[in-house]
Order: sequence, then C-alpha cells, then structure tokens
Amino acid sequence: MEKTMQAQSLNNNTCWVCLVPPWGFTDLSEEKLYLAYTERQRQRAVLRLLAIGLLFQIFAAIVPGESNLYFAYTFVGIALLVNIILVVVYALVRRARYLLNHIAWLVIWAQLLISVSRRIGDSYNELLGWAVVLQYFTVATLPFHYVVLLLYSLLSLSGYILVQYYLAITTEKRLPEDFFSQQLANGALLMGVTILGGVAYIVGERQQRSSFQETKRSLRDKLTIEQQSKEQERLLLSVLPEHVAVQMRQELGLIDTQFKKIYMSRHENVSILYADIVGFTAISSTYSAQDLVAILNELFARFDRLAEKYNQLRIKILGDCYYCISGAPLERPDHAVLCVHMGLSMVKAIKYVQQITNSPVDMRVGIHTGAVLAGVLGQRQWQFDVYSRDVELANKMESSGKAGRVHVSEMTLNFLNDEFEVEPAYGERREEMLRQAGIKTYFIVRVLKPVSKYK
Repeated sequence: MEKTMQAQSLNNNTCWVCLVPPWGFTDLSEEKLYLAYTERQRQRAVLRLLAIGLLFQIFAAIVPGESNLYFAYTFVGIALLVNIILVVVYALVRRARYLLNHIAWLVIWAQLLISVSRRIGDSYNELLGWAVVLQYFTVATLPFHYVVLLLYSLLSLSGYILVQYYLAITTEKRLPEDFFSQQLANGALLMGVTILGGVAYIVGERQQRSSFQETKRSLRDKLTIEQQSKEQERLLLSVLPEHVAVQMRQELGLIDTQFKKIYMSRHENVSILYADIVGFTAISSTYSAQDLVAILNELFARFDRLAEKYNQLRIKILGDCYYCISGAPLERPDHAVLCVHMGLSMVKAIKYVQQITNSPVDMRVGIHTGAVLAGVLGQRQWQFDVYSRDVELANKMESSGKAGRVHVSEMTLNFLNDEFEVEPAYGERREEMLRQAGIKTYFIVRVLKPVSKYK
C-alpha cells in the first residue's frame, strides 16, 4: 500500500514537472504556490477576453456585413447572451474556472470565425483586425500552459485561413488570383502577432515570478520580524509589567536628554503580600539542584496563575520568597480581600511540594496595606520593584508570621469588610519594627464570604 502511494506521488510529481515551463520554479511546491498567488490576475485575463468578445458582438450588431439581417442580428443576440452567461458563471463558479477558461476561448473564436464566414462582399479581410487582437490576447494573457497556448494559436490561425478559403469558394465560386498571397500575408501577420504575444507572455511571466519571489521574501522577512517582535515583547513582559513596558516602549525613542527618565509612580491603598517557603533549606539538602529548580518552577508557576486569578501584580521572586501587590497600577476597593484569598490559596498550593518531597514544608504569608512607589530602576538592566516603608512592614509581617497561616496587619484588616474571621496574632511581640510602628496583627481563621464573588 505504501509503495503504491509513493508511486502515485511520484507520478503526480512527474506530471507537475511536465507542466512546469522551462522558466518556472524547480521546487514543485513553490510552483503550486505561485499558481495560487497569480490566480486572480489570470482570472482577470479571461474576463478581458470575454470583454473583447462583447465588444466584437457590439461591432457586429452595428456593422452586420451581410444581406440576411435577420440571421445577423439573431446570431449577434445569441452570441451576446452566451458571453454574458459566461461572464456571470465565471464570476460565480470557482471550481470549474479552469474548464471555463477553455470554453471562453472556444466560444470567442467560434463567434469570430462564424462572423467571418457570414461576411459577403468585396473584402473578406475586414475582420482581420479582430482576429489579430484575439490572437494577441490569447497568447499574451490567457492562463494556459505555453504548450496549450501554442496549440490554440495554431488552431485559430488555421481556422481563420480555412474560413477565408470557404468564404472565397462560396461567394466567388473560384479562388481569386491573389488569394494565396493574401492568405500568406494574413498567416504571416497572425504568426507575427503570435510571436509577439509569446514574447509578451514570457516577459510577463518572468516579471511576475520575480515579483512573486520578492513578495515571498518580503512576507518571510515580515513574519520573521513579527515573530522576533513577539518574542522580544514576551521577554520584556517577563521583566516588566505591561503598563510600564508599554509606556517605556512609546517614550524610549523620543527621549534624548542627558538624564534618563525615571519611570516611577506613587500608589495609595495598595496591599503588599510576602510569602516564604518554610522548611525549604531542609529539602534543598536532600534534592539535587536540578530537581529542586523543577519543583520550585512548578510551584511558582502555580503562584503566577493564582496571581492572575486574584488580580495580583507579581513583583519579584527572591530564592524561595514570592511577593506581589494588589491595587496597582489600577486602583480597586477589594485589593486587601484579593490579597488574602491569594495568600490562602498559596498555603493550599504548597501541599503540592509536601506530597512530592514528603517533607513538612509550608508557606508563611504576610500582608500589609499602605502606599508604595512602583517603578523601574536601571538604564541597561531594568528591574521593576516597589519601595516604601509599608513594603518593609509587609516583609516583617511575613517574617513574624507562622507556617501555614496568613498574617495580616491592622491596616489590611480595615479593608477586609468583615469578610474573614480573624484572631489576634501578636506579631508586634515577635518583630521590633512592627512594635515601633504600633501595628497590631491578626491571623486569618476562615473565609466568611465565598471566593467566587471576586473572580
């Protein structure tokens, strides 16, 4: 079966090789792509041929050229109707267009030759101009293989001369003395037009193929640049928050001063969360560095998904410490509530590490609410961070907390709207900075309102 399919594929490729012109692409897939790329232009060529056919029928209606006007006008009317039907069908039907191309050529030339055969008068060459125009358009523009074009041009040339012979015999009962010299001149003229059309066809094909390759290269370069731009964007967003990255990208090329602009902004009523893995040092001595990094990577990836769920802005990962904020850059009244839900979810997420390492690791979470300065430091190696005394207090809230508990300050509690049950934590007794700041602390006991409200 496989050999049969390979043989069929080989036969198909061999067939394609036969159809590809000498100036075509050696790569068959590129040749097929080129044909698809130029399909619309080739369709316009057929429509132009049909338009010439319509013009010819209008001319035939104005100048009938025979004594039987009834037959002349009947034929012209039928020919006009056939041309219009071909145009409509060609515009609507896509699948049969290749066949319609041949039908269009056959119909137009049949109309011309029939009209030539009905011409009665002193001159039987008065439609030679139309034959020249059709011959040129047939060879120069029609979307056929060059072998088919050569065959069609020979058929049309032979057909025109044979019809002239028939017209001379039927009208004058004998051949005029100059008939053969006249037909030799007609044949030479049509052959010259055929050669001229062939040259135009080859030159147009080469130019079109060159344009196709340029377009292909441009598109490939454009896609490469877009891909690189997306990769740079992804890397930039992995270092900086989106709102900061957008602002810096817009203003970076416009700023040309001695001192670089500092991208820093102040935000009030922001909840800051610090979380640390308790027992991390113990498991680091029992696992290889590679395994340890893999475990932390999976854990912090879960934290990032939680941060996205609870509208947190991750600031930094420092070893086994993870910290984020809520309420900046966009203010929101439920920043503290979301921070607490984030902390509770992190305590649950650490169970993943407990199961893998079979060790009593846990999360210690501290949350404080206040004002922060958020921005980017550095001119070559950017780093986004938040700075303020409240950030330091949030750090102390974490260090003075307990494993498996979410430790919140009194300022954070004021924004929780009684949505959590709390109990005194007395963190100020364990941390001097909290005591000096006069901050009372609390542990979250349980959730009083469902989390679905804040998704």
